[in-house]
Amino acid sequence: MITTLTTNALGACVSLYVDTFSAPPWNESWSAVDAAQRLGDILATPRAHGVCLWDPAGELLGFALGHLERSAGDDHFLLKEMCVRAGVQRCGHGTRLLQALADQLGDVRHWYLLTARDGDASAFYERNGFRPAGRMGVFVRP
Repeated sequence: MITTLTTNALGACVSLYVDTFSAPPWNESWSAVDAAQRLGDILATPRAHGVCLWDPAGELLGFALGHLERSAGDDHFLLKEMCVRAGVQRCGHGTRLLQALADQLGDVRHWYLLTARDGDASAFYERNGFRPAGRMGVFVRP
């Protein structure tokens, strides 16, 4: 079942986020406190939208979260975070989450996200209609 991501689901999202991104291929060191801060901040952003996918027993299988931003005369959706439980990846759940978000957003045509160019995540997003930005780059400091 897919539901709108609300503050009531944040605890489950935090747990899944820490488990997912602490494991390969990401191997990141997320604490529950830091993940709760990040996801809570994103959800509190004006015009935030998110969805959760639950199994029949009520276990969170995945979520996707981001927010709308205005650019000139159009809304653009920045997908900030998305993850699917490791044991059920490559079963179509991520695609279902993206479709549920698209349904929630209605006629928003412009989406963007940041992810590593190589790897499974990049390939997943390309299979779901995303492409590398032609003239945009990511700059970091320092």
